[in-house]
Amino acid sequence: MSRILKTIKSAGKPLTFKQILSMTQEDPKQLKQELKELTRKRKVRANRNGTYSVPSEKAESKTLTGKMDLHPDGYGFMSVDGGGRDLFIPRNKMGGALHGDRVRVSVETFRGKPEGKVLEITERSVQQIIGRAENLAGILRVVPMTKKFNSYIYVSAASAKGIENDDIVMVELTSYPDGQKAGRGIIKKRLGKLTDPRIEDLIVLNRYNIEREYPQAVEEYVKSIAPKLLKEAGKRTDFRDLTTVTIDGETARDFDDAISVNVTDTGYELYVHIADVSHFVHPDTPVDKEAFSRGTSFYFPEFAVPMLPEMLSNNLCSLRPDEEKFTLSAKITYDEKAQRKRTDLYRSIIKSNRRLTYTYVQAVLDETEKEQDKEILRLLKDSERLALLIMKRRKKEGMLDFDFPETEFDLDENGEVAAVRPSERHLSHRIIEHFMIEANEVVSEFLEKHVQKSVYRIHDKPDPMKLNDFSQLAESFGIAVTIKDVTPKEVARASEAVGKSPYGDILGPALVRTMAKAEYNTNNIGHFGLASESYTHFTSPIRRYPDLMVHRLICNRLFNAHYEVTTDLDTACQKSTENEQRAENAERDIERFKKVKYLMKHMDEPFAAIITSVGPFGLSIYLPTLMMKGTITLEAIQGDVYQYIKKAQLVKGKRTGVMYRAADPIEVMAERIDYDIQEAYFYPL
Repeated sequence: MSRILKTIKSAGKPLTFKQILSMTQEDPKQLKQELKELTRKRKVRANRNGTYSVPSEKAESKTLTGKMDLHPDGYGFMSVDGGGRDLFIPRNKMGGALHGDRVRVSVETFRGKPEGKVLEITERSVQQIIGRAENLAGILRVVPMTKKFNSYIYVSAASAKGIENDDIVMVELTSYPDGQKAGRGIIKKRLGKLTDPRIEDLIVLNRYNIEREYPQAVEEYVKSIAPKLLKEAGKRTDFRDLTTVTIDGETARDFDDAISVNVTDTGYELYVHIADVSHFVHPDTPVDKEAFSRGTSFYFPEFAVPMLPEMLSNNLCSLRPDEEKFTLSAKITYDEKAQRKRTDLYRSIIKSNRRLTYTYVQAVLDETEKEQDKEILRLLKDSERLALLIMKRRKKEGMLDFDFPETEFDLDENGEVAAVRPSERHLSHRIIEHFMIEANEVVSEFLEKHVQKSVYRIHDKPDPMKLNDFSQLAESFGIAVTIKDVTPKEVARASEAVGKSPYGDILGPALVRTMAKAEYNTNNIGHFGLASESYTHFTSPIRRYPDLMVHRLICNRLFNAHYEVTTDLDTACQKSTENEQRAENAERDIERFKKVKYLMKHMDEPFAAIITSVGPFGLSIYLPTLMMKGTITLEAIQGDVYQYIKKAQLVKGKRTGVMYRAADPIEVMAERIDYDIQEAYFYPL
């Protein structure tokens, strides 16, 4: 607490500027500046009579804390700590808060609706910004390359030497923007030129502080310990005689899961074998500290940034075919209806018979490809039968099946995007996904019973008000969705109705956005989306740190390991959740950059689109072939003067009467691209 704040607080009554000046003996100019800052942060109240006081304790008790999500227009929404509906913060009550800042707000009412007023910024999220340099008659400013930071940054002349127009730079903020006041900073790094090939990769890597190269010292450490650890296998159950395969995407290199399936007289046996990363990555070693810091692997269209060094992720731990590998295996015994009867966990050794791909497995199941190995063919057919039974059971239990395609990029020889398309989703993908879900669930149930504290993957119930908003959106597309009770089964029914509609690509992701975010926690509240009472992550320790923590808990409990971890599980869960969000944001941003860059090369081509909503600005649209959103402003609609009619929720031409509504198909061409914020604007044909 500052000396000035202490002085005002200890006085117990409002003080004038002169009284504070006399009591603190501060420099008048400095005092004026600090009072202004304390007032901005809502730590001190500037009263109408010219005095200063500290907000009352009574007012303090009516505050909420949370994280800010900033809209490009300057207003924001605060996600409230502890859950609940996001709180709207109008632009004039943001108090200088930026996207991602942690804030304390007071709750007020305006026109019958709750809204917030920022009282204090408790933690800044942004210290460095990636942006494009602009030279304005000798004054250099940086345009942030994100719509979540809506202020120019003026940089010091000393740090701007040699910087030219359209240079991409990293700026360290020395003064945060507030209202009409722009931010200020110093240039710390030049990344390249806006026109450089694949500059977007450098922008995103630096934006999220992702180190592509692994520290040399850690690489050397792994090389030094690997021979010893390979010789010290320890006591393991031998599963090398089982027919075992890995099934992954065509470009995968780190194979952390393999499966074996047997049919028995009473049902099925499923073996899920997972790379035993805990054998190679011991707590508090250099490689463990680096893995904990990264938290996860990051995936870009052209490359991956692994959580573990490649000697581990692609070699020692990877379950490559025809190589003996150390694993943790979950053996799950089912009856003939795929009801689980027994689970056994093993520290094991396997030898994968084949590295298969989803495409090939699907072709075998569809009988368009012929598998020559009878044992592998049997394994695939048995896997299909068991997985279909598991899917049937889980659907009955209420599991949400958000089975939406992801974006795939075809790259040319220079790594530039040659085509954008939705990924193909096959039954083969779902077989592996459901087997992994089964393994994660049985491991979580075991740990919940046998250890004092565990790591859970939790997913809270969605906010009923958000579901109601979704129902209204679906109604605008002619889809009747009513969710009476917030249960997995009710939401699953809504998801199924949306999935069967022509607008599944639009409404499906919108339904996903109503869901709470899944996170890692030591307090088990269950997993709403999977309709699971106990769930964790066990199956991907090569690329997810929480899975490695779970492996250590298993080994400590069952196999007499003594993995002592100095970082407590609560802190590790919080850090893992933050790293997961960082990876998701990075992957979302790089996809947006790649799509916009691709579109810049196809400005003269028409695209089919669907109107997703209308408003005073114009039309929001979705382009299914590019899996991207766009905007058509009212001014871009030619041939008439168009206006938004709120009551009817449509845009209509005054003279022609031509109307545009949500769900209408429309053909468009790109009008302009705002590469700084990765937004695309179109006009209708």
